[in-house]
Amino acid sequence: MKRVRLFAMLLSITLFASAAPVTGAHAAQAGSDQGSAKTGIASGQNIAVSEEALAAADGTTKLGWVKKDNNWYYVTAKGNKTGWAKIDGKYYFFNNNGVMASGFIKDQNKWYYLSKSGEMQTYWQKVNGKWYYLDTKTGAMQTGWLKLGQRWFYLDPTNGDLKTGWQKVDGRWYYFDNDGIMYGGPHVYKIDNKYYFFESSGALTNKAGFQTSDLGNTFYTNTDGTIVVSSEIGGKIINAEGVAVNKVDDEMDQKAQWYDSRTKYLVLADLSDHELRVYQGNKGEWTRIKGSWEFSCGAPATRTPCGQFELCYKYPTDYGWKRFEKCKAAYVYWTTAGFMLHTILYDKYAEGDPDYAEIADDRLGMNISMSCIRLETSCARWIYQNIPHQTRLVVYE
Repeated sequence: MKRVRLFAMLLSITLFASAAPVTGAHAAQAGSDQGSAKTGIASGQNIAVSEEALAAADGTTKLGWVKKDNNWYYVTAKGNKTGWAKIDGKYYFFNNNGVMASGFIKDQNKWYYLSKSGEMQTYWQKVNGKWYYLDTKTGAMQTGWLKLGQRWFYLDPTNGDLKTGWQKVDGRWYYFDNDGIMYGGPHVYKIDNKYYFFESSGALTNKAGFQTSDLGNTFYTNTDGTIVVSSEIGGKIINAEGVAVNKVDDEMDQKAQWYDSRTKYLVLADLSDHELRVYQGNKGEWTRIKGSWEFSCGAPATRTPCGQFELCYKYPTDYGWKRFEKCKAAYVYWTTAGFMLHTILYDKYAEGDPDYAEIADDRLGMNISMSCIRLETSCARWIYQNIPHQTRLVVYE
């Protein structure tokens, strides 16, 4: 008889153990993902675990995670957990019968997303191919405008899914890239082979007229947000990308209008005509301020390079003197290309004011230097004394 009772007790313990989770195994076996259908509580029978069902062989109640009929419960000495519960540092939600939820749930008019294993999710989550943002502290699903760092996103005001492409919000059009990041402004973007101007708020402009972008370029916008290209309007020439610049009669002055500079000055040097000009203003609105200066440049074996450079370093000696192997030059100004702008050449022992120094070579309008641009002394002096570092230098032929 004792053997029969012992066998019955062991059988009861075995059956009870089969219903208990194995150290977090519920995470792999919890209810199925609810996807984007926000149906609320996880599927399954809403049956509370009875005291009798949890009775152990020694008459005590099983506490902690318990699985019954494919549903998970969390049992305490006071009964099944309901509502929100923090367990091992993670948040879970249980319905009124104690059944653990998964997927989207709505609680007090806010939506939350719980993984298959029941843990409340935060930050970006992709569900059935759509992205949602869940508050990093509360887990509540966000809707409408969302700013993260310096980037703006827009989430559907009803469903919360991240929007991309063209979106009309409060009567204004916005554009969001494939990652949901709003196009900022004031800036011009090319979308489907058309150029559009977005204002500083990010909204597509609805104004007609000239507007300036964050890069300093001028554009002519239409009321539908598109910009005019390849045209002439209001005394300005507009290129194929919509950039508008002043229309001027002189060819070199017109060329200058298309360049920008990090200072209010711009320098152009035409190697073919040995002509240098200085401008003041900004892109598209440069005004020549110093006429045209003749210069000499690199010999055929040491040609002065063409391109866009910057004036970057003034030789720090008195009068900007720099000594070369057989001569000297004053008011030496280095460029980012490695060559220099400076005066005509003087005796290698020259010092003090170059206006009173012995000249070694004052030829201009020729290709004779070691790639440097040589200017008449008064011209080199003016650049040295007035043009700041980071001024754009454009060399062409």
